[in-house]
Amino acid sequence: MPTRATEYSLYTPGKLVTSRTDLHSSSPIDGDAGEDNPNHVRCGTMGIILKAPTPERKAQYQVQFLKNIIWWVNASEIEPYL
Repeated sequence: MPTRATEYSLYTPGKLVTSRTDLHSSSPIDGDAGEDNPNHVRCGTMGIILKAPTPERKAQYQVQFLKNIIWWVNASEIEPYL
């Protein structure tokens, strides 16, 4: 008997992700990083995808990390939260 399965992307708006590595920025991060270094997101920080890639920002996702840090990141810098 055939099994019905539905495939979906783990990188769509509303999906949970974590940072793969420490993320750094040359400008201050929007939001409250709560640390001495406001240009840093630690490896493993959870976030939610807000926006998918656009023609202007290919392979970049807008992610809201914990403590209200909203940042555009490359696809290679995040992984699905499982």
